[in-house]
Amino acid sequence: MTNPTPSQVNPATLFKSPVKAIWNVQGENIPTLWWPAKDHLPLSKNSQNEPRHTVLFMIPACHLGHSGGSHITDPSRMYSLDEQVASKIAIVDRLREMYPVGTRFILAGHSMGSWLALQVLKARPNHGIERVFELFPTIHRIADTPNGRKLKVIFSAPPVLRSIVGLVAGQEKDMAEITSQKLLHSSVVKNCLFLANQEMETIKVMDRELIEEHASKFVFYYGKTDEWSPIENYYEMRDEFPKIKSFLCEQGMVHAFVLGHGEAMGLLVGGWINEM
Repeated sequence: MTNPTPSQVNPATLFKSPVKAIWNVQGENIPTLWWPAKDHLPLSKNSQNEPRHTVLFMIPACHLGHSGGSHITDPSRMYSLDEQVASKIAIVDRLREMYPVGTRFILAGHSMGSWLALQVLKARPNHGIERVFELFPTIHRIADTPNGRKLKVIFSAPPVLRSIVGLVAGQEKDMAEITSQKLLHSSVVKNCLFLANQEMETIKVMDRELIEEHASKFVFYYGKTDEWSPIENYYEMRDEFPKIKSFLCEQGMVHAFVLGHGEAMGLLVGGWINEM
């Protein structure tokens, strides 16, 4: 599919300053950033042709055990892939309780977060999830990707760690430094490696039935040089699901787009939201 024209308005201008908060969900402390929109989005109508306003509210949530800090109560705790899925489902459940009936939700997942978004949609198909943005998605055959085959489990001194991070994530030196510094928390390293191993063993087969059932909700976005989600995955998605919006990046974004291409991706996603 031809690449979409980016929204001409930077979606970041729609939001107030973000508020960092530790949100306790089912007994787990989860770092979040809350971005409330400044204003309502344009008036739209629901399935009964009734007018409604949409309030945009961005709530990125960290994976369990993937950040260091005072919010960690048990550094020895290892979180499984199933627990990560359950955590994201619990977050959506909590949000649905907080907001009125008819609230529309958008899930946006990057990398294996795209697979998590699929699991949330599968578990909560009637929770008002209207769009699912899958960015550089790793939703099947992770272990068979170029980076999956390269992945090693031995992380040692920071320079070595930075080199490996740069190799695996495809990041430049300064970007790899940011990632490797985060990984210097031993509990984060252990959880990242523990989860990565489970991802390799679990995320193998694409859930075609789920994707077909909710085809109108999806937007898939792939990179040309992504070694976690190779270009072949884009062609597979395009050919198997012609009704789904699937795009191949023409802007040279890398898999870790958040470290260099965040604004460009924001413009794209902003355009998709405006189309709702």
